[in-house]
Amino acid sequence: MEYDGVMFYPREHHNDIVTSDLARFGHRERVIAGEILWAWNTQGLPADFEDGYETRIMFNTQSGYVFLDNGEACQTAVMEGRDLVMFYCLGYQGIEGTLEELEEEFKANGETWHEEDIETFRDIQEFHNKRKEAQNA
Repeated sequence: MEYDGVMFYPREHHNDIVTSDLARFGHRERVIAGEILWAWNTQGLPADFEDGYETRIMFNTQSGYVFLDNGEACQTAVMEGRDLVMFYCLGYQGIEGTLEELEEEFKANGETWHEEDIETFRDIQEFHNKRKEAQNA
């Protein structure tokens, strides 16, 4: 809807917590979106980020996170320093973070984690360790 040259969106449009509408990104969020695109172009996607799905930049308006999402595969990548890395969600207790954040959380509170989350976390670590070994070979 347009009124005197200014676009107005129906109220429900602004109620979405997570959006890919760049008009709703602020300056900070657009800068992060640019960093994500730069990292994708120069480094590629994280090795365990499944390609072939609708991939888009998303903004969580409540948390402030800006991230890359591949929709149907339910995977997320975020910037960690200058690197584009996976953001994991462990399925049983919903513990979230990058590998580095999960490792810190496990050191601090791993004894409270459910065994399914520990198994998933160990699988993620193993994937990354094998990848490092292959790169160093």
